[in-house]
Amino acid sequence: MKRAKIALESEVVKWLLQLIDSEQLLDSIDGQAEVIDVVVGTQQEAFIPTFSIDYVSRLASAKAAKNVLGQLGLLQLVAVNKSISLKTGEVLRPDILCFNPENRTLVVFEVKREPLTERQTLTELAGYEQELRNLLPFLGNFEICFVIVAKDWSTLLNHAIGSMNAWSGKQCLALKLGGDKASFKLTCHLPEAWHPRGSIGLPPKALQTIDLFLNEDGADLTEDFPPRLVLTAMDVIARAGDRSGSHGFMMLWKDLGGFGRGLWAITLCAVDPLAMYEWCRENGFAHRTSETAEYLDKQVMELPSLVPSVVYQMAREAFPVLSDRYQPEFDGAFSWEEKLHQYRSRGIPIQFEFWGMPGQYAREFVCNPGVRDHYIPYLSRHELDWTDPEIAIPLIDNLSGSTPFQGGVVRCSDAFKVGLAIGTLVLVASNASRSPDHAEKLAPLTRWADLEALRFAIEMKQIYDISNEVRVPMPTLSSSPELRLSSATALATWISDELIGSDHRVHQYCFKLGMDGVLLFSEWFRDGNSALAPDQTKALVEWAKHILGITLFFTNESASAPGSLWSQMRNVLTPHIRIEDLADETTLKQAIQELPDQILIDNFVEVMLPAIDSAIPLVLHTVTPMPAMTIDWDWLKSGAKASFEAGNFWHAVILSQNGTMGGGLLSPMMSKLLPPIKDPDIEVFFLNEKSAFSSAVKVTWADLIKNGVGGI
Repeated sequence: MKRAKIALESEVVKWLLQLIDSEQLLDSIDGQAEVIDVVVGTQQEAFIPTFSIDYVSRLASAKAAKNVLGQLGLLQLVAVNKSISLKTGEVLRPDILCFNPENRTLVVFEVKREPLTERQTLTELAGYEQELRNLLPFLGNFEICFVIVAKDWSTLLNHAIGSMNAWSGKQCLALKLGGDKASFKLTCHLPEAWHPRGSIGLPPKALQTIDLFLNEDGADLTEDFPPRLVLTAMDVIARAGDRSGSHGFMMLWKDLGGFGRGLWAITLCAVDPLAMYEWCRENGFAHRTSETAEYLDKQVMELPSLVPSVVYQMAREAFPVLSDRYQPEFDGAFSWEEKLHQYRSRGIPIQFEFWGMPGQYAREFVCNPGVRDHYIPYLSRHELDWTDPEIAIPLIDNLSGSTPFQGGVVRCSDAFKVGLAIGTLVLVASNASRSPDHAEKLAPLTRWADLEALRFAIEMKQIYDISNEVRVPMPTLSSSPELRLSSATALATWISDELIGSDHRVHQYCFKLGMDGVLLFSEWFRDGNSALAPDQTKALVEWAKHILGITLFFTNESASAPGSLWSQMRNVLTPHIRIEDLADETTLKQAIQELPDQILIDNFVEVMLPAIDSAIPLVLHTVTPMPAMTIDWDWLKSGAKASFEAGNFWHAVILSQNGTMGGGLLSPMMSKLLPPIKDPDIEVFFLNEKSAFSSAVKVTWADLIKNGVGGI
């Protein structure tokens, strides 16, 4: 049987040799355009890169395939089924070894025609690579290309080759073998390193930090710029992160509340794999249970989320540099979100650096034409990059999938949160303008308020650029002390009058509550309500109750229905409001007035706002036509199938207001009205949000792909 398998593979090898010799190999491979489109699609002017964990593997395999395809012309044959081992007695026999003299690249061909031989592939490829590096020390990943030809691409083989591309930076081209001896066929295949997890971005809990304080006796507190050795240390740490396979970023900040500890500190933030597992288990696609999964379930319940231990090793590599002047000390293990809450009033961010996949994303983000020309045009204008806080903060938001106004629409929660951001800037700027002493004490908070407002302004500018109704130019924020307050006030007026508009009453109320309620609702001022007079607090609470009341009364839905506004707030409201109180406006107003103030304050942002979002329609605009774009339909289709297999029967391809294409679930309200998907290979919902009224329709994949999003 073994000889028969070898004979079958030798037939394919013989055929490949004929193609190489006649320089017809590249022309014989089908599906090249589809692979190249995946890569080109991320370089389109209208494409703004987002960090999708599930897409990382596919894009890495597409880039590797594109590169390897570019090496398959003018190949010179080196060896066929000959050992490349330097040591007698050891046998390492690649099926075909070629050399591209023009690009000085080695190309290794490995044929796996039978499923039983696929298990050996990863071991064999690793052996070939290491022995070639023994022959040619310092050979780079791009100078060794692998072509894996297999008839059956099992899950094991898919994940093995996909992981080589995604995690190890290898250059592997996957080819599916079809036909028989009389007419073999080769087709490009994109292996993926893992089963889709249904996660977009890095969840907040997964971003764990540790501080590296640079203690210094007699620190010069007037020092404006970090010493060169601190920047060198950051570079050492980032390069150590790349080598170690860690994934994260760091922030250098000026510590103005160090109590004699020193002036400079570095916050190191890396992805905690256990926290990622926990998030995927609770929020991502369902997966098969196993002893390993059960063990990890127990670990995430018992162990706190922490920065990976390798981060300490990375930082210690820089200690010889730092020790010339400082006494480095670790302290403060918290999530990135918690760390920001602690240091906004104490530290001024100075510089950032990224490593691992976030580092790769940061460089691609800054080099993307759409980002430079449209999304963050001040990037080019002021010659900034990922190390600058004005770029790094929005970039981190993209990494974590927490950008405001997602999809280019305005929800009630968006209106409230942008109100908080602009209200915070107005509050801080007005206090800082009182005197130089106030300005100095509020310098950290002012800097963070500028960056937070800028984060929202970037997304609002995208809405303004594509909207037909919003015609009044969007005011520009200024970080100048003389113009900061007036520019923030002008932007607040524009948001209310133009972005939201007079037709959206509840959104207007939410924006006003955010602007006026900074000290009561913002996490930046956890004890801020103590600074408010009782009548101020009461007025804000009454305003929030008014929003809740009109939303409950005008939703026109059954209070007992699954997913209803009432059901989402049941645990908060039930002890204080009965369902029968919703019967008429009079009883509802009375019941809400009797709701304890502290209950509303504690639950308005986290519980009530999301519920209000589900009941109040979005602020949508008619938008300019979307430019022609290359769409990765195979990826959207595979995501829909994975979602269906996880039990989600209302998966949709979503065309958002801002022109982005992606996958997601229909809202509970839409799901109630539309029949579920029966076969994800044939049909899908298409949700079009590029109009004043979003609409969803069930279509076949064939029609959607053939007609495009504009033809549905």
